[in-house]
Amino acid sequence: MVLTLQVALVEAVEASRLWHEAQEYRAQAKAAWEAARLLREAALVAGAPDSRMGPARTARTSPPVGRGPTVPGAVTGMPPRAPGPPKPGTGKSR
Repeated sequence: MVLTLQVALVEAVEASRLWHEAQEYRAQAKAAWEAARLLREAALVAGAPDSRMGPARTARTSPPVGRGPTVPGAVTGMPPRAPGPPKPGTGKSR
């Protein structure tokens, strides 16, 4: 019976610690949000454009019927691959 009470007490202490930790995280998150709001307001007063008001996003549409898939452009900065079988010793050996 004493062991059961001791285990229950330890669990209660741990639950209390976790609750207080969660409250600290909540307070930190609220303070960070408030600081971000104040920084945005200060930037607007200083004349910076509102970064939250970017260009409108448009929905992706499928390509027109009959055109088929679009062909990507050539990759630049890479030499063309030499034709023929792969050279020995260039593969991974696992």
